[in-house]
Amino acid sequence: MTAQRTTRKRDWFDNQPGAWVMVMLPAAAGFIIGGPNLDTLWLLAIWALCYCVQFSAAHWFKAHFSHRYLPPMIAYTVALTVIGLPFLITHTGILRWAPLYIVLVALSMLSSWLRKERSLWGNAVSVIAASTMATVITSFGSAAKTACAIPLNAAQASCGADTDAARAMIRNMPGFSQIFEPRAWWPAGSLPMNGLIATALFALIQYGSVLVVKTMIRERGKRSYVAASWVWHVMLVALTIVAGHNPFLITMSVLLMARAIALPVAARYRTMKPVVTGITEAFASLIAFGCILAAVLM
Repeated sequence: MTAQRTTRKRDWFDNQPGAWVMVMLPAAAGFIIGGPNLDTLWLLAIWALCYCVQFSAAHWFKAHFSHRYLPPMIAYTVALTVIGLPFLITHTGILRWAPLYIVLVALSMLSSWLRKERSLWGNAVSVIAASTMATVITSFGSAAKTACAIPLNAAQASCGADTDAARAMIRNMPGFSQIFEPRAWWPAGSLPMNGLIATALFALIQYGSVLVVKTMIRERGKRSYVAASWVWHVMLVALTIVAGHNPFLITMSVLLMARAIALPVAARYRTMKPVVTGITEAFASLIAFGCILAAVLM
């Protein structure tokens, strides 16, 4: 085999800690918000493997199906099948999220094929996929509330006493007779409000992080990106103030805005290595993670 087709060690792992942080923190938040149990722990492991499959498949598409990236993609796909298929068989309700993620996977692979995975729309696809996992995992948690955004009926919307039955409806898909009823697809608890709030917050924060990183690395020196980043973070501060006066979210948004302003300003006077930006964003993500949990769980 030529050197170009030889699978290398770095082809097996994403060595960017920031990427792992952005991918896993919303899922970890869902694990905590929903309440730890076997289902949420199982989903957390499945999601980590999903990212490994996506990472290797994206390289395969980007290289236009080079054999170099086949071994890791096949290995991770097999591992995902071994761990994920039993969950799918016993929790068919997870299929309600399939249409969304099929679209996101298709867009992700398209961005890789076009070598636009780091474009604004390519980043948006990744942010939506990661952030949505906060809601997905929360809905399978032991502490998930039975109230939902799309109640099946009045009894369920008011959190009826039959919690086990409500959770069974979340775990399982509706019967064939109800297959065309949207409310049967989304029973009480499948769209937990605390999970939806966490998803929205993670999406806003992570896309803000995307803009900050671009101002520091790929689009460094471009005033349009700096302006977009600053406007985004000012809007985030305004939103947290107007939406609920939550001290954790206000503190978080102010700190994130401060770093969005400080980093590009500092970069004008001294050279900052990409690793500095990466470490800063990792810490910013961890601070946001803690603030979101505090706001949702308080």
